[in-house]
Amino acid sequence: MKKRTSRILSLIFALAFLLTGCSGSRLNASETIAVLDETTNIRLGEFSLMLRYQQAQMESYYGSMLGGGIYQQEMPDTGEVYGDTAKRSQMDEFQLLYVLEAEAPNYEVVLTEEEKGAIAEAAKTFLDSNTPQLKKAVGAEQTDVEHLLTLLTIQNRMYDALTTDVDTVVSDEEAAQKRIAYAFISTTGTETDSEGNTIPLTDEEKAQKKAALQEVLDAARESGDLNAAAEGKENITATTAAYGADSSSPAESVRAAADTLKDGEFAEIIEAESGYYAVQMISTFDREATDSQKEAIVRQRKDTLYDEKCEELKEAHTFTAVDAAMAKLTFEQTFVLKTEQ
Repeated sequence: MKKRTSRILSLIFALAFLLTGCSGSRLNASETIAVLDETTNIRLGEFSLMLRYQQAQMESYYGSMLGGGIYQQEMPDTGEVYGDTAKRSQMDEFQLLYVLEAEAPNYEVVLTEEEKGAIAEAAKTFLDSNTPQLKKAVGAEQTDVEHLLTLLTIQNRMYDALTTDVDTVVSDEEAAQKRIAYAFISTTGTETDSEGNTIPLTDEEKAQKKAALQEVLDAARESGDLNAAAEGKENITATTAAYGADSSSPAESVRAAADTLKDGEFAEIIEAESGYYAVQMISTFDREATDSQKEAIVRQRKDTLYDEKCEELKEAHTFTAVDAAMAKLTFEQTFVLKTEQ
């Protein structure tokens, strides 16, 4: 319980220090933005807080690459403004959060006093640490912050409750992973013509590249270590990787060549579209990577079951968004993540 609580508190305090932004028109936090089962009203303040948190993440992570006003840009595939897409997606998330809260008693999910106290403290810290202008723009009050953090905590606990029946037994055969070392040298040209097009390497230049990698491979066969042989060699990169039957990386040609090898063996130079590879089989059965893959398989099983059960629970409840309230959430102002507390 302490470990899980620690993870929850980390989420809570991360949220408590995230937002900065410009001022805007004041939102009525108590206005209803959606209704669950015709009886439970969802406050605009809660929804706005989470929406602005996600907006801040998007603006901070992708703003420099995609330019400003991300939420006002049209989606290339649908023509819909991204802000409308984001609000609809957010409403789907809120529907699930409220359904999980309603169903929590049926799964004996109850917050501890420690969790409740941490949530109340984090909500106060969030409000105290942000400017009046920001709080005005977000429109969230103490009750909104507390309840949003409560919903997220319940969701965390409900994940465990809904996936308790997952089969956690995974055989070595199902999860088996091999570990290889491989070195690569590119045959993609680095110079461009007057029109900016990459100039392909000549056959002679490609042959020189292949010869350089062959020298590394020959040295590796003597030392038994491909990574060591490639270290410091110009234009040659070397790495190790684990893969299994369902892996899509490294490149298919590399995996195919590696599958013919025994522990410690080397493949002949592999010619790919973008360059040449040298491959060494380190282990045809990597215990650590296999155990890690077992955990990944169990997580995937849990995620699949969780999604299925969530859909079933949602079908047992009605949920209606209030369009007029949704329309009040615009994206004329920008919110960003704080870099310092």
